Amino acid sequence: MTAVADPILASVLQRRIQAISKEMATVLMRSSRSPIFNEIGDLVTVVFDRDGRTLAQTEYASIIANGAQPPLAHIIRTFAGDLADGDVILHNDVYTGGNQNADVGVFVPIFHKGELVAWTASKGHVADIGGMTAGGYDPNAREVWQEAFRIPPLKLYDAGVLRRDVWDLVCANIRLDIVTEDIRSMIGACTIGKRRLLEVFERYGVEVVDRHMGYVIEASERQVRAEIERWPDGVYTGESWMVSDGLDPTACYRIAVRITVAGSEITFDFSETDDQAPGFTNMPPASATGAIRIAFLMLLNAAGVDVPTNHGLFEPITTVFREGSLLNPRFPASTIFGNQMCDEVLEAIFMALAPALPDRVTAGWNQLLCTVLACIDPRTRAQSVTLTIFQRGGPGAMQGADGFDALGFTGTPGSMRSPDMEMFELSSPHEMLEYEYLPDSAGAGEWRGGYGTRSRWRCYGEDELGVTIGDDVRAEGAQPAPGLFGGEPGGLNELTLRFPDGSVRQWGSKEIIYPIPVGTVCESLNGGGGGYGDPKRRDPVKVFEEVRDGLCSRERAREVYGVEIEPELGGWDQAATERLRA
Repeated sequence: MTAVADPILASVLQRRIQAISKEMATVLMRSSRSPIFNEIGDLVTVVFDRDGRTLAQTEYASIIANGAQPPLAHIIRTFAGDLADGDVILHNDVYTGGNQNADVGVFVPIFHKGELVAWTASKGHVADIGGMTAGGYDPNAREVWQEAFRIPPLKLYDAGVLRRDVWDLVCANIRLDIVTEDIRSMIGACTIGKRRLLEVFERYGVEVVDRHMGYVIEASERQVRAEIERWPDGVYTGESWMVSDGLDPTACYRIAVRITVAGSEITFDFSETDDQAPGFTNMPPASATGAIRIAFLMLLNAAGVDVPTNHGLFEPITTVFREGSLLNPRFPASTIFGNQMCDEVLEAIFMALAPALPDRVTAGWNQLLCTVLACIDPRTRAQSVTLTIFQRGGPGAMQGADGFDALGFTGTPGSMRSPDMEMFELSSPHEMLEYEYLPDSAGAGEWRGGYGTRSRWRCYGEDELGVTIGDDVRAEGAQPAPGLFGGEPGGLNELTLRFPDGSVRQWGSKEIIYPIPVGTVCESLNGGGGGYGDPKRRDPVKVFEEVRDGLCSRERAREVYGVEIEPELGGWDQAATERLRA
């Protein structure tokens, strides 16, 4: 007779394994060297079963988290019959399951009494991974070898013994010592996870753990399928646009989705998306799948559906990407920008599902705009690479809720952190001059979009190179985050360089600038998200409060929201407001 799982024990084990993944993340963040890890949290830690099914994960960067499983499937095939206790496997290659070459993963098989029982993995965005430009982002890259050092499944440790020649090969192709030290931190996090999991297997036994975690996965799948069955069956289409491919600033690419909801199944078909780009604005399937999963989780969470992140959560989903398209480029296309295309993927999905799920979707999010800055730090004479991820736009509003202010990139919603400004100054040769909300940047609506930010910093690094990562930069063809159901669009992004000689230059989307003179001031205006619903229906008290707080101008309150603010900010004029709104 087949043993039955105990729901209480299943819950206990699920939470124990989730706690292990959280401990791994804590170890990784506290032991790593790069601010991209320990300040921003551009990483994920995961626990898998022996077959590569996700049991639990702790994601700070969701786009990486949901792209961590595809490499493991390839690793398991590659090393079938050739795995041993003490192995450590390194991987980043987008053509063998990776989501971005800069997102490097460490995978550790776990053996109990000679039997493979599980895997731990750590994955994060490293400060450099070779290629022709420090930091990896170069709009001129036309093939994968130009942008990164490719690492297909590669054993760093074989049965617990470091393969020194392999380690030296990896180190020889990376510019920064902090990257190899961060890889050691990832190994350490996986090792901690391995120890904790072995304690669980020792206490409960392999068969009990497998049976109960299988029950958790099946329960998650049932819960998700029950929710999808409440969605109206049908076929829904949506699209978004990306402007500039890094080579042609006027090029426009369409990201199009056809979503089919049928019973408890949902299919995301991106076959009608435009053909792949000649430059680095292509998205590998693992990254595109990660973006779809983020959108799907948002739809679930909007309904209050709380499901543990595991393999069962995504079983009802089918994804289709046409080979040779932006979301499934043919080898050897460059793809380093792919993660940032999460913005367009989510926008296309939400625009498609807005008629069917108006209470679940958000209006458009302001698309990411930040920079990668590489230079020589005059304080140490060492190479410095930094991400200015503090440049944050606003997300879209949804029915019943304003967008969060300055939440930032859709690929890391609410989880990847802005770096502390003092740490930004300590870890890179830049001085922060200003950082605040950007007034009037939020798309108006009954529920407004989130506000974006204004930031200014001075560069004093030597031989500095900068690359913009992102979209919606004010230029021909740029489209702001769209509003929904009468809501207005958000604001566009704008990036300006003010050089020491007094000259000014607009810094475009996916544009590389070299050199950036010492003393240059960079000013970034990051727009807000789209609004939801008629702005004339917004609560006048909320409009007044935002005018009082300096977020919304008096003119915008009157012209867009139809709210007349009294002199000296004494309140709002009810009679005048009623006339304006009439």
